[in-house]
Amino acid sequence: MPIRFRYKELEIATNNFSVKLGQGGFGSVYKGVLPDGTQLAVKKLEGNGQGKKEFRAEVSIIGSIHHLNLVRLKGFCADGTHRLLVYDYMANNSLDKWIFKKKISEFLLDWDTRFSIALGTAKGLAYLHQECDSKIVHCDMKPENVLLDDHFIAKVSDFGLAKLMNREQKPCFYNTKRNSWLPPCTRVDNKLCYIREK
Repeated sequence: MPIRFRYKELEIATNNFSVKLGQGGFGSVYKGVLPDGTQLAVKKLEGNGQGKKEFRAEVSIIGSIHHLNLVRLKGFCADGTHRLLVYDYMANNSLDKWIFKKKISEFLLDWDTRFSIALGTAKGLAYLHQECDSKIVHCDMKPENVLLDDHFIAKVSDFGLAKLMNREQKPCFYNTKRNSWLPPCTRVDNKLCYIREK
């Protein structure tokens, strides 16, 4: 079960949110360190409606599922209006930092590592689509949401828009407000197709 953190604990761990790792549609992610030396990634949700909805989705979904290729939710904070999610820290950041080279001198991933990342991402998505008690469609799959640990193991992240699916639900469609790909879930004999996310 995810640990419930106090806001003050996370404020101290992140040195008042001073080291920003990235920015997403619902908030910013900061690096943190607990007193025992454990490194964290702390997502500070911003805004109201969508951010709080994302918070509830991430805590309930990620807190209950575990897989090598899914980012692990360590804890959360729900003090007053503060909504924060605490994850394992991923030393090699996100996939987009490795595949979208800005300088010729930047390090490129070799093909074996790329294949391993692609396979790991596919395994994480397959677990969400087929092995969870409730089928989960990520709904925001993009390179920024594939995190890489210190061994370049792929971890699918950011379940803020995750959708729990059952057989009675209608399929989801592309969200034009976000720059991500959404699976064209289609009905086949009254069953949803979960295998098209990429």
